Amino acid sequence: MQRIGMLGGTFDPIHLGHLIPAAYAFNHLYLDRLLLVPAAAPVHRPGHMPAPAADRLHMCRLAAASLPGLEASDIETRRAEPSYTVLTLRDLRDSVGPEAELVLLMGEDNLSTLHTWRDIGEIFRLATVAVLPRPPIGEVDLAPLRRAVGADAVDRLLARIVPAPRVPIKATEIRRRVAAGEPIDGLVPASVAAYIAERGLYRDPQSGAGRQGRCGC
Repeated sequence: MQRIGMLGGTFDPIHLGHLIPAAYAFNHLYLDRLLLVPAAAPVHRPGHMPAPAADRLHMCRLAAASLPGLEASDIETRRAEPSYTVLTLRDLRDSVGPEAELVLLMGEDNLSTLHTWRDIGEIFRLATVAVLPRPPIGEVDLAPLRRAVGADAVDRLLARIVPAPRVPIKATEIRRRVAAGEPIDGLVPASVAAYIAERGLYRDPQSGAGRQGRCGC
């Protein structure tokens, strides 16, 4: 039985704070494949205007190329509907068949709002949910999640926290640095940094080098 992991996000851009925990998860959870799934329209981040989906997908492909077992998926960027996790898991289940085990990876910074995700009970039925460590965000009240999916499900979830380092890198800081003309070496893979520069992503529009409209991949 294949174990297929899924890590979704805006990935605007994808960076080492995503990739290092993902590599740990791939090995710790004995995954056969780990899909990086950039969101087309981030429903949990209203007001955030990401770089074009084609660019974010291409950056995920560049990042995954150097990590065995990781691959980028367009399962959300090719879909017209908003990027609800439950819809993605349904589509993924249809594509891989009933025998594969789906493992949904989520950052622990999502724990406080996980109970608000659409059809959260179905998400827990469709996939094994595991947690990736993120930099400290303070104490999390898990009572709403326990009411939504049950105490046993939450206990199993907390037992699946991947023993990965907390990497204090944020996409907002990367975008700020690019806009300010500062280096992003060591924050993203070199191939991603080169692509950002080539495409003029995240540049200050007032500099005359704003985002490009479409990916040429």
